[in-house]
Amino acid sequence: MNLKALRAFQLIVEGGSLTAASNALGLSQPAVSRLVALLEDELDLLLFDRSGRALRVTKNGEAFYVATRHILAGLGEIPRIAKDIQTSEKQLKIITTPRIAQGLVSPAVALLRRENPKLRCVVDVLSRFDLDSLAGLRRFDLAIASLPVTHALVELKNHPMFKVRLEAVMSKAHPLTSRRRVSAVDLAGENLVGLWEDQLWRQQMNDFMRSSGETGRYAVETRSSLMACQLASDGAGIAVFDRLSARGLDLDAVAFRPLEPERWISFGYVHHPDQKLSPNAKVLIECVQRTLAEFRNSSPDNFSSVQPL
Repeated sequence: MNLKALRAFQLIVEGGSLTAASNALGLSQPAVSRLVALLEDELDLLLFDRSGRALRVTKNGEAFYVATRHILAGLGEIPRIAKDIQTSEKQLKIITTPRIAQGLVSPAVALLRRENPKLRCVVDVLSRFDLDSLAGLRRFDLAIASLPVTHALVELKNHPMFKVRLEAVMSKAHPLTSRRRVSAVDLAGENLVGLWEDQLWRQQMNDFMRSSGETGRYAVETRSSLMACQLASDGAGIAVFDRLSARGLDLDAVAFRPLEPERWISFGYVHHPDQKLSPNAKVLIECVQRTLAEFRNSSPDNFSSVQPL
């Protein structure tokens, strides 16, 4: 299959026009149009509607994009993979997600660097979608994220390390702070701050509400779990978060209340199964464990909210 044709298709869909793809590829618009026509012939699928002045993605084109976007994303990783191979002996490459990057990965990497000042670390913070899409294709020493991390084409080795308890996060002035725990029934009548519908954490929250026959009323939606916690701190509504991920945020104005019944999310490290962990990767895992121990020992609430696995 012509990889340049696949890339042209991706750029048209994401850029919204033939012009955007032409500029990105450094080709003329007729050349890009021919690439797409060749791809349609090879797939025996009509990807674009050409009846108007602009290309419009057909339903088949949308379905093809959704089903192959992890592959398409991987095409852009090829130059990065080559560069990473060239520098792999000189650095430790970590990938993680925004939720855990600030609260756990940052202090663990800082601890690692204090003990090995000459080590160069690269920390790539990816959205959860990008991590799931690219972890199987991207070269890295260690991924740290909520589990499981899977890829459609490549097997990944998941190692659980700890689990965090989910809690309702609200302003200290909120009436629900009078409760020791918060149920789905309690949250049903409140303004919630949640992630977008297609995100894993939102789906887990919806499952929690449905388990008690309730639905959530989302007053604010955001792509960022850290932003959701900050919005709760500023009084925009109630978010569901965990204490470890909130580490580093200004929490003077918020209260945490565990969900009832309890909900826990597992985290750990991930690598390719044929990849032997480097000595520096093993030291980073130890630094993560020490960072977790320091966090748990800092208060009784923190101790109860994180459990090693």
